[in-house]
Amino acid sequence: MGNRTLVNLPNYFTADFSGPGYGPDEVRTVTLLGHKVQIKPVLKSNTFHFGDGSSLGPTESRGGGYPDGDVKHTYEQRGTVKASVTTVYGGQFAVDGGKFTDLPGSATITGPAQPIQVLEATGRLVR
Repeated sequence: MGNRTLVNLPNYFTADFSGPGYGPDEVRTVTLLGHKVQIKPVLKSNTFHFGDGSSLGPTESRGGGYPDGDVKHTYEQRGTVKASVTTVYGGQFAVDGGKFTDLPGSATITGPAQPIQVLEATGRLVR
């Protein structure tokens, strides 16, 4: 089915992350100058861009699927749109098993736009 939907139908959106160690609160461990350094991304916010000029956020939500997802959008016109999400990350680190400490600053990353084909269904009375 691909990324297709119908006008006037609620759509549920989810922010996914590129792989292990990159999502919020996933810990990556490296060795630096003989010390075990743990690095943890921290989700500060997501802004969902629906591709039709509207958006939701910033929010701490990652969204979710039907029926429990809390990031929903209904398209009102047919056509092809490109939806994306912009995530603001903070970070924390720990050295040699110590307490996690906040890193200063943040990083803003916009994920690749995903095309969504918005279709219109026409009802017919069949005899």
